[in-house]
Amino acid sequence: EWKRILALVLTCEKSVQSESEFFARFLRLLKQQLERTDDVEGGLFDMSDDGGAFLKALLKGFKRTLGQTLESTGEKDGIEDVKEEFEEVENWVKDHYRWELGDEFVRNGMLELEDGEMVTMETKELEGEDESGEYAPVVVDL
Repeated sequence: EWKRILALVLTCEKSVQSESEFFARFLRLLKQQLERTDDVEGGLFDMSDDGGAFLKALLKGFKRTLGQTLESTGEKDGIEDVKEEFEEVENWVKDHYRWELGDEFVRNGMLELEDGEMVTMETKELEGEDESGEYAPVVVDL
């Protein structure tokens, strides 16, 4: 159930501005739960490759949404609180899991191996994370 709630809240786009107090409180709670994840037998979160990748992808998407919201509305009081709380979560996962939540990744380039040989590398790992613009998910009322 918690995964569904995380996915629902962290993929909202339009509500970030109108419900900024909720999002700030939600992010504060998320950070507290991440801090205590090892206090419970089995952990509150599955931080294995699959579980960690799930949360990491949600946080990356939310960071992108938050950035777009800040660009379009400016830094108003409520949205600024959401930004500050997200930065707390981002710094925590960076310190504890070495996660980089930004979109500044090289997708192809040259890599030098230990023996000095240069090889061309290309990664398709982040292609599925571009859900902005016309590819953004939308809620449809039936």
